[in-house]
Amino acid sequence: MVDWLKHPFQSNGNQEGNRTPFLNNMGKKVLALVIAISLWLVANLQHDVEKNITIDINYANLPPGLIVVNNPPEKLNLRVRGPRSQLSSITSQNMLFTIDLSNISSGMSKFEIGTDQITPPRDVQVTGISPAEIKIEADKLSKKRVKVEPSIGAPEMGYEIIGKPELSASTARIEGPKNLLTKINSITTDQVSVKGEKSKFTIEVPLRSPYSTVKIVGDNTVKVTINIQEKTLEKEFNDLNISFINFEDYKYETNGNISTELAFEGPFSIINNLSSEDIELFVDGSNINKSNQIKKYTLKVGVNYPHKDILKLKKQSPKTIDIRLN
Repeated sequence: MVDWLKHPFQSNGNQEGNRTPFLNNMGKKVLALVIAISLWLVANLQHDVEKNITIDINYANLPPGLIVVNNPPEKLNLRVRGPRSQLSSITSQNMLFTIDLSNISSGMSKFEIGTDQITPPRDVQVTGISPAEIKIEADKLSKKRVKVEPSIGAPEMGYEIIGKPELSASTARIEGPKNLLTKINSITTDQVSVKGEKSKFTIEVPLRSPYSTVKIVGDNTVKVTINIQEKTLEKEFNDLNISFINFEDYKYETNGNISTELAFEGPFSIINNLSSEDIELFVDGSNINKSNQIKKYTLKVGVNYPHKDILKLKKQSPKTIDIRLN
């Protein structure tokens, strides 16, 4: 191989004299570069910077017999200053601010929070806090027995709830702020869905507290028994035609225009589908005696309709028709 390819920075002449100046004292130059980078990193990491962080608030030592009724903040927002290396290690898990409630009483209490109350890590300074004031409203803890009222959903079309739902327990004991309990006379259950139910059934459902600060003492469920039945409806039909059958070759006439009126009663699923086409009104002339000289007859109006064993004919007009033979 050609020598100048093997040694690109030297020639066939004097190697030391012809070496590229950039490579002179290369070891010292690399060492100096490493030291410079290290110093830059150290300087930047130790340089003070500011950062916003959020820490948890711990409310401790609430006196027995009291309950907090407002919603004080759960987080505290801090503005901190310090070395970048220190600030990067601060999280809500390793900093916690505790508020001591041991001296509060019923009513409103205020807690002012200053930067001097926060203990940050070494070399870190707290420069700002939000909120700077926290209000705690407390009330006496009380108990009360109230009525239980079941919440029932609407039944399917054509069905209805019969009577009042039965409860395994008509009252429940609740606990909460005294002032709030004076306004509560009853609590409800979770809503009971009756969709698809067509007869009496029993279901166990949870009791529902009307407020987050009010708790149910003891058993928090109740059994509800609901009686569901199909509705019984009435349906009317007017001006239906009357058929005259078995009159053979008789010539007859009636007493003018006949106005008909019928009313049926039955379960929703049947009565709702009953139409005038399902109903037949008729007068049967088969009992007329040809040899008789009688010209005038009062004949019964018959009614044919489906589901006679279920449907009731509650009203019929007319029940008879006067027929005159010509």
